[in-house]
Amino acid sequence: MTTVSMAQQATPPETQIKATPNFSEEEIKTFVKINKDIMPLQENIQTDMISSIKESGIEVPRFQELAQAQQGGKLTEVSSDPKELESFSKAGEKIMKLQEELQTEIEQVIVENEMSTEKFEAIFMAYNSNPEVKQKVDKLFSEDT
Repeated sequence: MTTVSMAQQATPPETQIKATPNFSEEEIKTFVKINKDIMPLQENIQTDMISSIKESGIEVPRFQELAQAQQGGKLTEVSSDPKELESFSKAGEKIMKLQEELQTEIEQVIVENEMSTEKFEAIFMAYNSNPEVKQKVDKLFSEDT
């Protein structure tokens, strides 16, 4: 199964528009090329994130546990160790910075491929909600271009 990168594009629900399958073949090809270009960037950032977590003195599973607890407002229930919480906080800051850098790189790749971020997001939304668009994208994605 082919998975197209979501390029960490999150559109708040209140601003989402209904995705339509009215994209040209060229736009779909460009979307696929952008995703192929983005994949190595995401893989590199993921490696950097893991390194940042480990360098902070926390194992990745523990970091994930703390992050989930923080999202649920229960961080202090999961850890009361000030040193661990400080390490978690520092690792979290590094990860946020890496994610911001990735977002900038993704936007640059989109622009370099002469597509607007709005068009990219529209195709991505259609990919996730329209079987016809998904089929076209997956077919092109699996081809060696």
